[in-house]
Amino acid sequence: MLKGLVLVVLSLCLALPASATLLSLRDAALTSHRLYKRALGNGYGTPHNTYSDYSRGPVRPGMFYGPQAYPSRQNYRKDILECPDFEPFRCPHGKGCISIQYLCDGAPDCPGGHDEKTTLCTAAKRPPVEETASFLNSLLASHGPNYLEKLFGTKARNALKKMGGVRNVAIALSQSQTIDEFGHTLSLEKSDVDHLRSVFMAVENGDIGLLKSLGIKDSELGDVKFFLEKLVNTGFLD
Repeated sequence: MLKGLVLVVLSLCLALPASATLLSLRDAALTSHRLYKRALGNGYGTPHNTYSDYSRGPVRPGMFYGPQAYPSRQNYRKDILECPDFEPFRCPHGKGCISIQYLCDGAPDCPGGHDEKTTLCTAAKRPPVEETASFLNSLLASHGPNYLEKLFGTKARNALKKMGGVRNVAIALSQSQTIDEFGHTLSLEKSDVDHLRSVFMAVENGDIGLLKSLGIKDSELGDVKFFLEKLVNTGFLD
């Protein structure tokens, strides 16, 4: 079946008109690679680290590079510092570049499967860390350094210092799949996690009264509700 799949893709590549651009050939190679890799993942053939490589010049349709085909790959891949616009995601340690559409698609593309890591794929659905940190800082600036104790418990006093600071909490909110994982990551007491859960559930059920009881100003309600809903809608309460 794999042989037939590769032949079909190669036939499509050979049918390209003579005026086909290098980008068209590159796209054909990438398509061939993706189909080939998914076929391996479905049990056809022996899986190994194969992926297209554009750093050494034009890519021919059906061309794959793996450890067997290119033993010195580990050396030259270290030289990749920037990725092209059409493949903006850089794999760790300069080991390749992939398209955004291939992040968290169930098929590893980076060596070691970095593009399918749970923390990365969770963060991809959440507000950016910088945005979350800015939101938390705005609450602290408006209500004082101990305000977030009302959300996260006594450990959140003094501008979240005992939780590693605002940015550390923002990262945990971005990468933690669930509220329990968030509590475990930051070593929160169970009672504090349960309280935080009640706040999220109130927002999920449309109970704005609870937010007001926490001292959220009317001018802040919209932003707070939007932020909490974003976490709820990406599985934080699951």
